[in-house]
Formats: sequence, C-alpha cells, structure tokens
Amino acid sequence: MQIIRDYWRCPSAARGAVVALGNFDGVHLGHVMILKACVDEARVRNVMPAVMTFSPHPREFFAKGSPPLRLQSFRQKMAFFKAAGIGAVFLVRFNARFAGLSPADFVQDVLVRDLQARHVVTGYNFAFGKGRGGDTNFLARAAEVSGIGFSACAPVSAHGAVVSSSAVRALLGQGRVRDVAALLGRHYVIEGRVLHGDKRGRAMGYPTANIALGALFRPAYGVYAVRFIVDGEMFYGVANVGVRPMYPLQEPLLEVHVFEMQRELYGKRVQVELVDYLREERYFDSVDGLMAQIAADSNMARQVLRDFI
Repeated sequence: MQIIRDYWRCPSAARGAVVALGNFDGVHLGHVMILKACVDEARVRNVMPAVMTFSPHPREFFAKGSPPLRLQSFRQKMAFFKAAGIGAVFLVRFNARFAGLSPADFVQDVLVRDLQARHVVTGYNFAFGKGRGGDTNFLARAAEVSGIGFSACAPVSAHGAVVSSSAVRALLGQGRVRDVAALLGRHYVIEGRVLHGDKRGRAMGYPTANIALGALFRPAYGVYAVRFIVDGEMFYGVANVGVRPMYPLQEPLLEVHVFEMQRELYGKRVQVELVDYLREERYFDSVDGLMAQIAADSNMARQVLRDFI
C-alpha cells in the first residue's frame, strides 16, 4: 500500500482510482462498510481502491489545545486500510489553506484535476469544504457534472445506536468497552511501545508494562481486564488507565500487569485490548491496601477473561 502525502503529485498508478473520503477515526463498522464499498467498486472498474484522509483531524485543527481526540494511532489506521485491500492512501495535511477550499474547489481541484478520480465513496453524513459547506447531496451533483461516479453508504446501527466515531468516544469515556466493541466489531486496542517506569509494581510482585497514551483519546480512568499481544502472541492481564492517585503522574498512563509473563518487554511494540471495565481509579491509604486491591482486580480480570481464552 502506497502512502501519498502530496496528492497534487498523484503518481500514475494511483490516478483514476476509486477514492473513499473521510477521517476514518477508529475504523468502526460504518468505516468498514465504506472501505468495502470502495474496494468492490474498484474491482468492478478494474482500478485501484484508494482512501483520502486527513491529518490532523479537522476537529483537532479547529480546536487547538483541546483534549486528545484520536481513537487510534497512524500506524493502526494504515494497518486497517491495508487489511481492507486499499492500494493507496492520500494523506492530506489539514491546514488553513486546505480548510479554506470551497466545496466546489475541492471537487474540481482535488478530485477531478489532481486525482482524476473515477468514483468517490463516502459515509452518509460526510461534510467537506470551507465551513463544512458541502454535503453528500452537493457531492453527488458535482460528481455527476464532472463525470465521476459517487456513492454514499447508509448508516450502520449496533444495539439500536448509529455507529460513529463520536459514539465510540462517548462510550469509551464512560468505560463501556463492551459496547465499544459492538461498534468497532472488535475490542478497542491501545498500541504503543513499553516504557521504563519507576518499577514500583515489580517491587510489589506485580510488574507492569507501561504504555504512554500520547495523543490518543483518554478512556475512562480505571481498571480493565485486557488481552495483551506482543510478538504475535496473546496473553491476558489487568490494566490501569489514569494518573495513579497514590503516586501521581503528570500525564495519564496505561499500566498492564500481564499474567504469567516472564520475558523482557521494554522497547517492545505491543497491543492492549480493553475487554471489560472493572472499577474506577481511586486513591489508597497504604501500600498494603493497594496490593490487596491489585490481587482482587487480578482475580476479577481472570474470571472475566475466561470467556475469551
């Protein structure tokens, strides 16, 4: 899969593609439908399936300094695109110039002139152009005039709610990770490298793998039952997300105690699946109290995870 950062220098192999447009934050079930529609249409037309997505997220651009928004890392998103069969990703730097394009200019200058798109696929509520002035109705009309095919995918529902990135964030912020899994079609995953910590957990007999959340959206602070993937192997454990009130942190951290883990993890890139929310993060008056709670959390996590082993 080719990642193209200068869409106006579209290589010949990616020119004339079927292009899926969107942020695809979290790649939920609605996004999966859009990607599938893109790949299927490209197969019919015998052209490349491509995605145009934006960095930073437009909401991050317009609300600088706001809390982190992204549900997944760049690496994770690209991996989903590749697995879906996408051949090229147009990664657009979302800046003032791009944000100032009118809907008509976006269609004519970007889709028609630069990409020479054969067909465009979006979600039902896609909005674009200066002031979000363009919608799917505008795009359908402009595409028809320009000789481009267009299709908008219908909303996808799960458990009576329309699937969206905003809905995923809302549920994740409440710790409702089982409901999040229903919207994603999989457990929510935090990916990152294992960092060196202060080794307090190791001293207590509960060593942890520490992963910084960085620019990722903050799930509800608290304790989770998790699955832990390293070097392609699956393990199980209990994790805390938060600022660790007893030993306060400046930035929230994901700390995972992996059951039956003997190997060295520092520097390893790992994936942590949040399977279930066990309790809120809280302060303890003593180390003994903290250790007793960790033991109880570990037992509860093992019970929850039996259904996934």
